[in-house]
Amino acid sequence: MSKLVRGGGRRKRTAAAGLVISGVVISASMAPVTAQAAVPVFPDNITIFPDRDFVSVDGFSEHAGEQVTVEVRRPGIGVVGSATGTMAAAASIAAGNPAIEINHPGGLCWGAGGGPQVTPDIRAGDVVSVRFGGTVAADATTLDLGVTGGTLTTPTTLVIQGRLGPRVDPTFLEQRIVEPALRNTVVARRDVRAAPGPLTNAPKGGYASGLRVADGKFTATYEFLDADTAATAAGGLYMATSWQDQDSDGNTQGVTISEFGEVGGPGMGGCPPGPSQQGPASPTNVEVHDQGDSTSVSWTPPQPVPGAAPVLGYTVRAVDQLSRNSVQSEVGVRVNNPDATSATLSGSVDGKRVEVRSFSETGESWPPALQGNTPSGDTTPPTVTAKPAGGFYTGDTQVTLSADETGSEIYYTLDGSDPLEAGTAGPAATLYTGPIELTASDGPKTLRYVAFDPAGNASQARMEKYTFGSTRAPSTPQGVTVQGSNAGATVRWSAPEDPGTSPLTGYEITATPASGTPVTATAGPSASSLLLTGLTNDTRYTVTVVAVNAVGRGAASTPADVTPKVPAVDKIAITLAKWKSGDLRLDGTGSIPGASLTFRSGSPTGPVFATGVIVQPAAAGAVNGTWSLRLRTGSAATSNPSPVYISSDKGGTLGPVTVPNG
Repeated sequence: MSKLVRGGGRRKRTAAAGLVISGVVISASMAPVTAQAAVPVFPDNITIFPDRDFVSVDGFSEHAGEQVTVEVRRPGIGVVGSATGTMAAAASIAAGNPAIEINHPGGLCWGAGGGPQVTPDIRAGDVVSVRFGGTVAADATTLDLGVTGGTLTTPTTLVIQGRLGPRVDPTFLEQRIVEPALRNTVVARRDVRAAPGPLTNAPKGGYASGLRVADGKFTATYEFLDADTAATAAGGLYMATSWQDQDSDGNTQGVTISEFGEVGGPGMGGCPPGPSQQGPASPTNVEVHDQGDSTSVSWTPPQPVPGAAPVLGYTVRAVDQLSRNSVQSEVGVRVNNPDATSATLSGSVDGKRVEVRSFSETGESWPPALQGNTPSGDTTPPTVTAKPAGGFYTGDTQVTLSADETGSEIYYTLDGSDPLEAGTAGPAATLYTGPIELTASDGPKTLRYVAFDPAGNASQARMEKYTFGSTRAPSTPQGVTVQGSNAGATVRWSAPEDPGTSPLTGYEITATPASGTPVTATAGPSASSLLLTGLTNDTRYTVTVVAVNAVGRGAASTPADVTPKVPAVDKIAITLAKWKSGDLRLDGTGSIPGASLTFRSGSPTGPVFATGVIVQPAAAGAVNGTWSLRLRTGSAATSNPSPVYISSDKGGTLGPVTVPNG
């Protein structure tokens, strides 16, 4: 999940007086946390991205590794989206990673675990809940806000406008512009933001911003130091964020993030389509009773697809089992009643297959519902294949189509149109009679094809794409970044926009010093990062990444510089320590954000009573990061663990620390 979201929920700390450090006794107090009953309480949180139908769940560490169900419920309708999966491990949650994400790469699809097979169109007012077993642990309401546009009113002034629904607290509001290219400007960071209030200089400089709310609308104004920076910001992603609650430490809970210009629907391949892209489901339990002079057909209406167009009625067709000159005759009726469960056809259906479909404004259901036994006894569709398969070719190519059932007819198109329409061959489809000649000089071709067996069963319509030209190596890998470490560096990249005319076979990563021998390593074709070892500390290296396919090596990426160093030792300090039966609190600072702390009782090698506490990044204007530990159960909560010793996985230690009672 993005740092943008994480930033909204950071716990802010201030130095407190009243600790016992090396025998000096001091004390401190904490203001009470207030939150609505259903909204998560820090560090738990629910973040909703309605424009992308994406939900991220953070915290809930007490449920690490458990099964969780995330539901989207629409008032007056009920559940319109659901996904069930497994929460992240405790160590991952403690490191600040999401506990689970829905409709986001690396997370779950909506419908996972047996929920409605639809990606919900998340709207304002929808309630997103997190449930463990039969208990809802927390929920958040999707707030109504969004950016409506942005304009450069002067060469250095950018104005962003948006709307606010009546349930949005105008003090719980922030507008951001995310544009990584801003790092290379005087702003020196990937985003700029505006909070309610007059035009104010940003804490780290580079621009001034302010946000005004009136009459259900907001206006964010940014004043930059130069026109180039303003133009760069104007091309970024405009976001509006609001939240349902905020505690005394500034943690925002129940967050809605609206992203201007983002498109909803499936967030990754394999996820179910949204309701507007789905036709109705087919009926079930079809029964056919042939009385000779008439035939009665009954069915069970389908369960509605949440958020999709409602079923308007049904079509009942008796279709000839055999085709004659590529044509199958049919007779049928249309029932304009969504609650209907039966219909009557004139005459017998001997030699025919009965098909029942539901229909809505988006079309008819597919595949149709069939009776339990067709007269021919064959309800298995054929399988059809093309050889060679689609791909890149350097010359003319001959394609052969075949079906696995004798007597099947195959139809195809070369213009991209669908060869299958309403259960039969489409109007533009051609009957296959022999190999299809594809001429390279005619350019790329999209071949779509379908087979019908003698019983009238249709195969799945298939598609192959054929392109022609000369061979070429991959283009340049994108987004190369390097992070130094002890005698090494972690290199990250994205795949090239053009893989060339054959699949990638791997990557070559090279680190070149100003003088001396370059260090080179290789990675597989699906890799996007590599730990490069064998580097010399305090030596500057220029790192490049090259993509490789069967044709050869592509061009090197834009160079990135790195200087490996011996890692710094974490400097740990404590700012608050207090214990009473059933409640241990320890707060402090650390010089290396991301460091993981371990707490022991009695001695540096004594029993561990807490581990995996992460040093969070420093707040604006602070030198060090912060950490916090609070225990209400376990030996350290029932018995004062003094003296306490703290160790960091980055090398720092602290202790003994005496924790005062009270």
